[in-house]
Amino acid sequence: MPAARLARLRRRARRVLAIEAVAIAAMLPACVIAVFLIVGLAGFGGWKADLAGLIALAFALRHAIRRYRPPAPEAADRRIERDSRLPHRPLAALGDEPALAGAMPLWDAHRARLDRSLATARVGLPRPDFAAHDPFALRFLLLLGLIAAWIAAGSQAGPRLAASVDFTSPFARPGLGVQAWITPPRWAGTTPRLIGAGTGKVRALAGSTLSVVVTGAGSAAPAARIAGKALDFTNIATGSFRARLRLDHTATLTIGPSWSRIARYRITVIEPTPPRIGFAAPPGPAGDGQHVALAWRGTSRYGLTALGLDMAPVDAPGAVPDHAALPAPPAHAASFAGSARLDLLASPLAGMMVDGTLAAVNRDGQTGTSSPARFQLPAPALHNQVARAIEVLRHDLALGTPGRTVLAARLRALAAAPPGPLTPGTRKALARFAAGFGPATPDYAQAQASLWMLVQRAELGATYKAVQKFDEAAQALRQALKRGLAGHPADRQTIERLISGLDRAMQARQAAHGTPDARAAARRSAIDRLAHRIENELAAGETARARQDLAKLRHMLDRMQNPSARSESQAAQRQQEAARHLASIMRQEARLMDQTAQRATMPRFGNQAAIAESSPSAGLAGRQDALRRQLSSAARAMAGAGLPGQAQLGHGQQAMASAGNALRAGDMRAGLSGERAAIAALQQAQNALATMPGKAAMPGGGPSGLGQHAAGGAGEFGNQNDSTVSIGKAGAHSDARRIQGELIRRDAAPGLPPEAHRYYGRLLGGE
Repeated sequence: MPAARLARLRRRARRVLAIEAVAIAAMLPACVIAVFLIVGLAGFGGWKADLAGLIALAFALRHAIRRYRPPAPEAADRRIERDSRLPHRPLAALGDEPALAGAMPLWDAHRARLDRSLATARVGLPRPDFAAHDPFALRFLLLLGLIAAWIAAGSQAGPRLAASVDFTSPFARPGLGVQAWITPPRWAGTTPRLIGAGTGKVRALAGSTLSVVVTGAGSAAPAARIAGKALDFTNIATGSFRARLRLDHTATLTIGPSWSRIARYRITVIEPTPPRIGFAAPPGPAGDGQHVALAWRGTSRYGLTALGLDMAPVDAPGAVPDHAALPAPPAHAASFAGSARLDLLASPLAGMMVDGTLAAVNRDGQTGTSSPARFQLPAPALHNQVARAIEVLRHDLALGTPGRTVLAARLRALAAAPPGPLTPGTRKALARFAAGFGPATPDYAQAQASLWMLVQRAELGATYKAVQKFDEAAQALRQALKRGLAGHPADRQTIERLISGLDRAMQARQAAHGTPDARAAARRSAIDRLAHRIENELAAGETARARQDLAKLRHMLDRMQNPSARSESQAAQRQQEAARHLASIMRQEARLMDQTAQRATMPRFGNQAAIAESSPSAGLAGRQDALRRQLSSAARAMAGAGLPGQAQLGHGQQAMASAGNALRAGDMRAGLSGERAAIAALQQAQNALATMPGKAAMPGGGPSGLGQHAAGGAGEFGNQNDSTVSIGKAGAHSDARRIQGELIRRDAAPGLPPEAHRYYGRLLGGE
């Protein structure tokens, strides 16, 4: 028999013998565990049963360890011989030697016979002899008892077993109870949070308060420690104690001695994080040239209390920065976004290039800032020479150069000999301020506010007081309506009084400015109607609609509060330039459409032969692309000026691109369709410009004047049945085509009223 195979058999035999020995030794511990389970399933568990079971199990394990004996080496050979049914102990003969010399042939034959008998040797499975150690078969009695107890317990088997292994200390006080909770800081705005009994992990904000109340403790509070220090309990009632502790660092709270632990908590203290905020779009001047357009977004786990924009001049790092407040989101908002158009003409940095930084403050007072963004602040349009000189002084004071002493001398010189006209009141106010301006007084904020007031008084002249009263009346009405949206509406008499006060202030302001009566009355009437509508919407609970109308009212009042008398004329000028540019593009597009139609195969009226289609012209596609680039440039300019019609211009660019692609491919009919769609989009953009609120009259006259019936309207010379008239497709040289070209040229003429544009659009099939 090979030696390697014999070694494997001996190892397996030793393992089998060891398993049998362990099984025999574990009989007593297994019986103890079975008895413990039967007692637990019967509902007799408790600390006494637990203690008795542990003691019995300890003695049983001690007996099993003493009783266990590892198998001897010769026992492995006997197990192989017994399982293989080999008589006469052949494995013992493997180590024998022949006693007589010359007997080797006989000995070799004997060894060969042994090897043949061992070739079928094996080791069977473990078979512990339980009967020899348990002659009365008590093991089966315990197994039957365990099964019977499990069946008798039914659905309570699991809970009874769990209760039997839940060791309760004999030193515990039966009526003892612990309640613990964490109260977040007041700024967090959240309710206290209970901590579950037992052992666990808890997270808390830094600055939170831990409260622990122990009841049923008898005459003394249990021992409690946190972060290695004893927790100080105070007696609040008989057998009840309370402790409070401010949480500033992560620590472990334990209640009760180590042998009778009542509770254990691992409290992780979290430091609050500042808000995160950034610009949603690059800031810059708005379309009106007088506001700064801002958009932002951010997150804050602890809400916001303030939001603002900090500005510092680029060319003067040591200058005094300026701050502008922004509308803050709700205090408990975790994420926020918003936009605003800021009027920063009153800023001492107006007209300068600045680095703007958004700053958000959460309820804990922590401030988060954005990355700086560089943009130009609008400058006030000043025409009075004294106002310009005072504005220069404001800038120098903000930049810190050349110093307050030099500025004081320049102020006194300006007050003594102003370079422009001033009202007597403004002259006296300037002299008083110059006399009181010194190296230390007044402070910076007061000095800037006074200088800006002098700038306004010098620029507005005699209308300053009227404008100031109008601003105060508009602000009072806005605040009253805003409080109504917040759930604190003012009574109807108060709103009526504020509206009447605003109307009187508007009349006084418009009289001071010399605004035409008809136009002034129309504005006052529109503002009055809108204010009453907001009042009725608030009374009816329509807050969403009231909020939209309040934004419209704010926009109308902001337009009237603009101190620059030239703003409306500048807006009208930009509007007229945009209209002329669109008209020029429309005329060129109409000529291109005529030339495209001449190249296409279009049926003539009557029995005339069709015109043969010529080859596609790359020149037409090139001209179409050039017109599309012109329209794109005009759209960017109109967007920068804040003019309407962007959507229509986008449709026009898409139509021109489609027409150019069709012309390059030689599809003249598709090119004509795209050109027709482009002209329709340009007409709609002109209509949007013509109906722009507050527009001035377009130059160049028109077919109708103010108060007359416009072409295409419902008047004497208009389309009487208000139907849509479409030219459709016609021959390139037909009368209908000539009429269509003439209509396009008339519609492209600047200065047409909105009604005329709409009428021509219906005739051309654009609406």
